[in-house]
Amino acid sequence: MAECATLILDVMGAEQGIAEVVKGAAQACDYLQGESIKLYLVTSKPDETQQAVDTFFSSAGRHNSQVEIAQATQHLPADFSNPVDVYKKHPLCSIRLAMDLAKSTPRSVVISPATTGLVMTSAIFTLGRVRGIDRTPIGTPMPTKGKQLFYVDGGSVVDCKPRHLYQFAVLAHLHVKNILKIDRPRIALLSNGSEEYKGNHLVREAYELIAADKDLNFAGYTEGHTMLEGELDVMVCDGFLGNILLKFAEGVAESFFTMMREEFKREPIAGLAAKLLQRKAYQRLYDRLDYAQFGGAPLLGLNGNVVIMHGRSPALAFKNALIKGAKLAGSGISEQVSQYITAHPQISMMGNGNGGTTDA
Repeated sequence: MAECATLILDVMGAEQGIAEVVKGAAQACDYLQGESIKLYLVTSKPDETQQAVDTFFSSAGRHNSQVEIAQATQHLPADFSNPVDVYKKHPLCSIRLAMDLAKSTPRSVVISPATTGLVMTSAIFTLGRVRGIDRTPIGTPMPTKGKQLFYVDGGSVVDCKPRHLYQFAVLAHLHVKNILKIDRPRIALLSNGSEEYKGNHLVREAYELIAADKDLNFAGYTEGHTMLEGELDVMVCDGFLGNILLKFAEGVAESFFTMMREEFKREPIAGLAAKLLQRKAYQRLYDRLDYAQFGGAPLLGLNGNVVIMHGRSPALAFKNALIKGAKLAGSGISEQVSQYITAHPQISMMGNGNGGTTDA
């Protein structure tokens, strides 16, 4: 019998409330029905969480799900500016309890809508990085013309060195290969031109490091417009550019549909005709651009599995994040990273190579 995968869902921090989180969890259990999974709902509001469980897990088929509420006894402050300070002063909060559960539970994953900085801090301090990995980037899915692009870093490491970008390429390569099942993912480095002489000092040095690793299917540079053509599987950049890119893309998608609705209102008849004739096409396009379809973004390079979500995520996003988390929990991706580093000692020799719990 296959070992049970454990999904550890931090229900605190969701802007739409606990009920929306639990609703998405119940939908995920429906989807995963037949798989051997256990679900922990980690909360500092156990009564409200239990009420949501009674509501959404009472449907036929969901009563067989292994669902357990894990109570956190500390509440996080509403606003804070120092995640490390919050982590140290709130050892019994929900995100720390979730990480502690993951550390002691094989084949597990933590999914959380808490602030990115706090989730990252808790993951690094509790789970630690794989030995030889210096930084833990966020792997962000993005729709393109042809297929989904997986890019790193989505905002975790804003000040990078060339070796960090090389490690990001390795981590993304292994994630896409093992989780998305693309045997030789095509990787490119974001720059301001496709020519090899383009880019700043950071990008040019990273180019040399990535190109030297012949186990990576490196395609060279990609530009802002060519990355969307659907020919790449992985794009690598620092977290400063990556986070700007992520928020810009989300803003463009939202603005696009807002402008479409505005134009339909100006020409009601044309708008009605378009809706009648192209309703399915518009819905498919909306689904392709909706971040909720992707669920969340994995934090790579850890001795464990963590998926970071938007705080404003709806139930659909939690459903998809849990489905993605179930794949991660049973993937053994940390061991894959460790094996790759053993076979490519230059990765850890460039840095301190110590892994561990803090970013040096």
